[in-house]
Amino acid sequence: MNKLQQNYGFTLIEMLVAVTLSSIILLMIYSAYSSVIKTVNYSKSVSSFYENLNFAIKRIDNDLANIYWKEESKNLNFISDTFNGSSRLNFVVAEHKENRFIFNLKEQLPLGDVHEVGYYLKPSDKRDIFLLIRRSSIDYDDAPLEGGSEEVILEKVKSLKFDFKYRSDWESTWDSRNLKKIPRLIKTTIVIENNSGQLEQYEFMSIPDIGVE
Repeated sequence: MNKLQQNYGFTLIEMLVAVTLSSIILLMIYSAYSSVIKTVNYSKSVSSFYENLNFAIKRIDNDLANIYWKEESKNLNFISDTFNGSSRLNFVVAEHKENRFIFNLKEQLPLGDVHEVGYYLKPSDKRDIFLLIRRSSIDYDDAPLEGGSEEVILEKVKSLKFDFKYRSDWESTWDSRNLKKIPRLIKTTIVIENNSGQLEQYEFMSIPDIGVE
């Protein structure tokens, strides 16, 4: 009888040890799995951040490369000023489709692919962090700073700056209505907050390559 009790007690201890070891192993597996999931999610978040940034840069550069301007047309303007330390830029874009233009015989302006575009910052729900807005209007009229629809193309932006060069000196503002010309080189600087809360600065150059007289 005592021998049976001893065997039963020993078996119970073994079970308790096995359960304890299993719990430890399961906890280790869960911790490793949780760590992997966090790493994957963070990697996806970082990838999405840079994809959105790259999209915004390409969008701006494409628009600036396709500026359309003629001095004799009062509705084709290129205007930039500063507001709260950041730039605002409004201009007219003419996008090529199949390398063909259909012209308005009265003004000799391409139809269909011409529209106003504007870039500027608007407040977000976080202090001193902004949304980068692209404004687009199918009407290029005598109100070059307003109208059309707004699209958020980038979030977590700290500042946006455009600089312009015609020959040698950089200018921080531009108004084709007074200068009677548009810049030959445009520098865009974007400061953005990354997923870690750190600020990163990106700078790129654009060259208008169509419709410049």
